[in-house]
Amino acid sequence: MKPRYLIIGASAAGTSAAETLRRYAPDAQVTVVSDEKITYSKPLLSYYLAGKLGEEQLFFRSPDFYERHGIERIHARAVGLLPEKNTVELSDGQKLKYDKLLLATGAAPRFPHIEGIRKDGVFGLRKLEDAHGILARLPKTKSAVVLGGGLVGLKAAAALKEHGVAVTVLIDSPHALSQMLDESSARIFERIFEQNGVAIRTRAKPVAVLGDQQIEGVQIALGEVFPCELVVVGKGVDPSLELLEGTQIRKEYGVLVDDYLRTSVENIYAAGDVAQARDVVRGEPWINALWPCAVEQGRVAALNMLGIATRYRGSMRMNSVQFFGVPVISAGLAVLTPGPLGGRPGEHDETLESQPAPGIYRKIFLKDETIVGFVLVGDVPIEAAGVLRILMERRVNVASIKEELLELGPELGRLLPLIAENRERFVEREFQELVQTVGV
Repeated sequence: MKPRYLIIGASAAGTSAAETLRRYAPDAQVTVVSDEKITYSKPLLSYYLAGKLGEEQLFFRSPDFYERHGIERIHARAVGLLPEKNTVELSDGQKLKYDKLLLATGAAPRFPHIEGIRKDGVFGLRKLEDAHGILARLPKTKSAVVLGGGLVGLKAAAALKEHGVAVTVLIDSPHALSQMLDESSARIFERIFEQNGVAIRTRAKPVAVLGDQQIEGVQIALGEVFPCELVVVGKGVDPSLELLEGTQIRKEYGVLVDDYLRTSVENIYAAGDVAQARDVVRGEPWINALWPCAVEQGRVAALNMLGIATRYRGSMRMNSVQFFGVPVISAGLAVLTPGPLGGRPGEHDETLESQPAPGIYRKIFLKDETIVGFVLVGDVPIEAAGVLRILMERRVNVASIKEELLELGPELGRLLPLIAENRERFVEREFQELVQTVGV
């Protein structure tokens, strides 16, 4: 009998896993269940909303991908999991048996618990249907309010501005991008948004979406009302854990997995934005809800489902984005924020900071002479972020080059002495050959 591999979710992790399973097990039964009919890149939705990409450019696999690879694709929602029977129940009444199961259910937008939040005209920006709904309302929209100043919220605000909509961003926290940037760097982007016609209000807690037949505005705790015809929620996401209810699968903020992406229940794995896997900086299970992480986790989970023991090397938080022409890269423990996945006091003990020119800002966070996070704003060579990331991933003591860190660019040669001193952390052949060739 052919082995039965079942995947719940068809985004980055689920598709990567399906592709890997088919590559290494051409005769196996591979089934993917998703409540969305097409496979597309969610991080690109804001560019589609802004009119910078067409819908076909969102697809990261061709529409016939599953059919060409002999992968069964079922359009339904998984509503029940019975591990003791190796069975998943679907919304259409089907009951699917599996030998190995991958949970790649992703995450859902976090809507605030306020009056009127589910009114017609309030959208997240997590699915293509959200973008379709927003675009359909734009001809009758003069003003919009965005709830939340994270990446999704600010991308949505910038996209709406492209359509000539007057946009106000309401942020609960003291500054924008609080999960990505420290206050100093966040202020740079708040000013940039204001200069480009997007109003930013911090410490503005929404309490109600107003209106009867149509949206009329958003009221905040201080009583002020911001008139609008459209509301977009960009307050982050929460892992989709509904399928775990009634099971013995261990969870914290997300599904807890080991270094082989196995859950606490035999034959069940998890990957992507639902999986709480090892963070290489923190050294403990964490969720870094990033597209490349999901793709890698899907691949590794699939290999382990096949019996090809593959250790997941772990991930770290790293975001790169550009707003109104100004780029920013943030990685590791670059902020200390409240919440289930926020940083904790004591994770930094030293900070290096530089603002060599207007619009250029660099900050590096250290703990025990190792890099644990950094923020680079403005015209900074991308290679500099790569170098800092390597040092951070490998937990290298940087005391000897600390004074140079803020100026560290693409010259790998400046790192050779450190690589030689920490050979056990640079076991890859390319690093070993580099050290041997140069003779450090």
